[in-house]
Amino acid sequence: MQLICINCPKGCEMTVERGADGAVKVTGHTCPRGEAYAIAELTNPTRMVTGLVRVAGTRRPLPVKTRTAIPKGKIAEVTNLLANTTVLPPKKIGDLVIENACDTGVDVIATAMCAV
Repeated sequence: MQLICINCPKGCEMTVERGADGAVKVTGHTCPRGEAYAIAELTNPTRMVTGLVRVAGTRRPLPVKTRTAIPKGKIAEVTNLLANTTVLPPKKIGDLVIENACDTGVDVIATAMCAV
């Protein structure tokens, strides 16, 4: 598998291979973060999710994000949850919006403020 690392501005072009014994071999990285990224992409790829939720009493939505990355296989489920969520104001940046979204163990938090 060919990857371009997104952990720093260098953008190392890496090759990731899984051997017959299950061991993962990474080449082309110039730092340990690149190797860790490549292994994670092969074994358990994750992504941050951003979106909008409704706010009761207003037409203006509240921007939100997952606190940390979630498994790629759960993205559609989490975005569907966001589309069907309405919160009560007020909310400030960092406030919990959804706890343990879709059993990922990851919370969804507000990334902006909304007033009453």
